[in-house]
Formats: sequence, C-alpha cells, structure tokens
Amino acid sequence: MEDHLGVLLIEDDATDYQLIKRSLKRCRRSTELVWEQSLNAGLRRLSEMSCDVVLTDLSLPDSFGLETVKRIRTQNQHVPILVLTTLDDEQVELSSLTVGAQDYLIKDEATPHTLERAIHHAIQRQESIVENQKLLARIESSHQLLTEQKSLLNKKNARLRKLYKTAHQFVDNVSHEFRTPLTVIKDYVSLVREGLAGEINEEQGRMLDIAGVRADDLNNMVDDMLDVSKLESGLIGAWRRPCNLAKIVTSVCPPLARKAAVKGIAFDVDVDEMLPAVYCDAEKVGRVIINLVTNAMKFCGDPGSVRIEAHQDAARSELMIDVTDNGPGIDDDGLALLFKRFQQLNTQPKGNAKGFGLGLSIAKELVDLNFGDISVESQLGQGTTFSFTVPLDDPLAVMTRYLQRRGANTTGESFFTLISAQIIDEDSNSAVSDVDAFFNYLLRRDDLLFRAGPQRWLFALPMRRSETVEFLKRVDDELQKTNRNRPFGPLPKFQMQVEGTWDVAFTPEVILDAFRQLIELQPACE
Repeated sequence: MEDHLGVLLIEDDATDYQLIKRSLKRCRRSTELVWEQSLNAGLRRLSEMSCDVVLTDLSLPDSFGLETVKRIRTQNQHVPILVLTTLDDEQVELSSLTVGAQDYLIKDEATPHTLERAIHHAIQRQESIVENQKLLARIESSHQLLTEQKSLLNKKNARLRKLYKTAHQFVDNVSHEFRTPLTVIKDYVSLVREGLAGEINEEQGRMLDIAGVRADDLNNMVDDMLDVSKLESGLIGAWRRPCNLAKIVTSVCPPLARKAAVKGIAFDVDVDEMLPAVYCDAEKVGRVIINLVTNAMKFCGDPGSVRIEAHQDAARSELMIDVTDNGPGIDDDGLALLFKRFQQLNTQPKGNAKGFGLGLSIAKELVDLNFGDISVESQLGQGTTFSFTVPLDDPLAVMTRYLQRRGANTTGESFFTLISAQIIDEDSNSAVSDVDAFFNYLLRRDDLLFRAGPQRWLFALPMRRSETVEFLKRVDDELQKTNRNRPFGPLPKFQMQVEGTWDVAFTPEVILDAFRQLIELQPACE
C-alpha cells in the first residue's frame, strides 16, 4: 500500500463521518478522505475519481443491506470495499464478503489501529483477487488458444493421415501392378536364355543374364515397398512354425547365385542340413537373407566374395546366420545409419543398382518379428559381417523370449491369454494340415500358435480375458466362411477353451508354468 491513501466514505450519519475522519488522521499514512451521504452520490464520485478503498455503511437513504455492496461492485470490479456497520451479524458478514466486500468492520470496534489494519487487508485481498482474475483470464485465453490450435492440428493430422493412407495405397497398387509385367519379363528372358526361342551366342547370353539380374533387383525393390507398407500399417502377419534353416536358404539362393555369377562374385553357402529346427516364419527369414546378401553384393570388393554361414548357439537356444563380404568395411558413422529407412551409405561402387534404402531396415523389423536379433561387425579395408538370430524350435524357450520382449516393450498392464484348440472328429488325420493353416490364418502380428499335440494347438494371445469372446466369435465366423468355400467338405470339428489370462508384468513365471503343462509334444519339422 502506498504512503498516500485515497478513501471514499459513503455514510449518511455525520457523527460517524467525524469519528472515521478522526481515526484516519491518526493513521501512519496520509489520507485523503472524500465523503458522500448516499449511494448514488457515492457511485457518481467513484466514477469521477480514483480511490484506493471504499468505506460504506449498509444502511443508506437510497440503499439497504447487501444491495449496497452489489451496486458498488457492479460499477467498479477492482476497488476494495470495506463494510462499516453497526450490525454485528455473522451471516450478514459472510454474505457481504460473498457479494464483493473484502472486509467487514463493526463501527464500535473501529479504532484508528483496527481501521487502518482493515483497510490494509481489504486492499491486499482485492489486489490478490484482481491478480487471480488476470491469471484466470490468461489461462482461459491460453486454453481457448490451445483449443483452437488443437482443432487446427487435428485437421492437419486428419489430412496427413489421409495423404499417408493415399500414398500407401498408391505404393501398394503400383507395386502390385509391377508384379505381372515383371513376371512376364523374367519368364521371357529365361526362355530366350535357355535357347527355346533359337540359338544364342555367348555375348547374347551374357546380356540376357544381366537383364534377368536387373529384373530380380526390381522384384526385390517391389517386395521391399510392399513389406514396408505392411509394416507401417501393422498388417504384416507371421506364420511361425518349425522350419529347417537349410531348406530356407536353399529356396532363396538360386537368384542370388545368378546375380553373383553375372557380377563375377564368389558366392559360398555353408549351412548344415543337420542343424536343429528353428521356430520362425520361413518366408520372412528368406527375405532377410535376400536383403543381406543383396546388400553384401553391392558393397563387396573386386573380385567380390560373399558367404552365408550358420551355427548353433545352444546356450541361447538359437541359430545364428552370418552374411560376410570382403568389401571396404563401414566406419562408425555409417554403422549408426545402417538400419534407418531411406538411408544409403556413400561407399556404394558405381554401376550397382540403386535401391530405396529400405533393405536393412526391413531386415531388422523382420528379424524382430521372428524374436531374433540382428547385428553387424565391420573392419575398414577387410569387410563386413551381418548376423541375425532365429530361435530354435523349443516352445518353452520361444515363449520365454516372447514374454521378455513383451514385458520390456510395454508400460503398465500387458495381459496375456492362452487358448487351447482340440480336434474332436475321430477321422480327421488327413485334414490336420488344413486346420493348422486355418489357425495360422487367424493370427495377428503379435499372436503365437504352437502345436501342442498331433491334433491339438495352443494359442498365445496378447489380450484380456474379456477380449477372448470377440476372438472366439471371429474364429467361428471365419470357420463358416472357410467351410462354405471348401471343395472337400468342412474342416474337422474342434473345441476351443480359454486356459487362463495373466498380466505379463507380474506373472511371467506363472504363465510359463501353465504353458509348460499345456505343451505335450512338438510335430516333425516341415
């Protein structure tokens, strides 16, 4: 409060005016007192002058009670109001404070000291109220601005989502449209190369080999674009089952061997057929091998050398696949960029086909889809080795790995449900593989399916028990569709049962114990 105090007194009793005037003169601060005897006169004066506080009686010739405080507050929202009255009534005091007064003082108690203190407190309280009102106004203004910005951002996000969806749809459509002409080109090149359209000379054969390799390169690019689109949209599925790694490697190597022959690269494969079976999506592992070998052939030396090897890590219950080249190696800055999308190193030799920088990024995500890890070791001037792992066909080890990853990548609750499925038809051996294919068709990206017996399966699903009703309904709906369109009659009847639901964060050991009891045997590797 400043040293000089401006006070407006609205009081119809001259004696009270003199008492208040005398008290104010004895205050420590100099006071300029303006006196009005009616509310209307006081309101006119309030509109003409600037004062620090208004002192008012509740009983005036033209106003009575709380109406006096209300009218003053209506005219001026900021001036402190101190009620001076002979009425010692707690309810009236509370009501006065509620409608806008800052303090309430009984005239008989208005000594110079109490009056000065009441004025001081009234001014302080009103200053706090005004400051709070300003803060509230700023908050409301900020809230309105945030609301407007949020609305604008939502519109922009909706537009971006639409553009993103359109772009993905365009990529998918273009990629699928490439398939037919690419297949035709590859087939005709192969027919001509084999001499079925007439004898060709050595130079023509060399050119046709190059054309075939370039067609394979373009086909790999199409596969990359389709894979990244599915990964982005979360639609990519996984058919994980027991597999023989040597068969996977053998199935993807022929086009890679042709590419190596055309480019003059020594291409060696050392994968023992007797290695134990792995639990994975064979097609996804094949895509990883193709991308890693294709990358190795881009950066190998001259003369080039690329080698695929595999060995077992029994302690970690997995197989490790190495793809090694004899290229210039990769420095630390390059290693940091390797698995990022649309990133290509500047060490690529001239003449190699340019891609989109997706191959290694997709390889990393597909390895993760199979619960493996990917790593790289490189020495400048000597070469690079990319390694990735695939879990062995050990259901308990796979489930342990799955739960560890799910627990590490999830905050809060993460529910997990086991559902068993048992064929109940007596004559169903010939259709077991069809039932297995049907069950795998139902799986989402993070779902698992294990063969728990010759005619029994176990679903491991990241869902609450309440969500199992929807899942079982989807099974029934898809079964009806499949049976309607199956030329050899309906699939064998099977029975499904929810075995339990747990929170992964708190009960991984309990889940593993329940899983161990439900798994009886594993089928032969396909």
